[in-house]
Amino acid sequence: MFLYLGPGLGGGIIAVISGIFLTIFAFLVAIFWLPIKRFFGFLKSKFSKS
Repeated sequence: MFLYLGPGLGGGIIAVISGIFLTIFAFLVAIFWLPIKRFFGFLKSKFSKS
């Protein structure tokens, strides 16, 4: 009736959940932060030369 899953399954679940969260965070950084940073760098270089 009771099933022993062992400590390896708990570590695997923690690894999968943290991997999912890190993937979502990296996706958001790639989609939003990097283009905004590039745009502000473009504006800074445009206004500092004139």
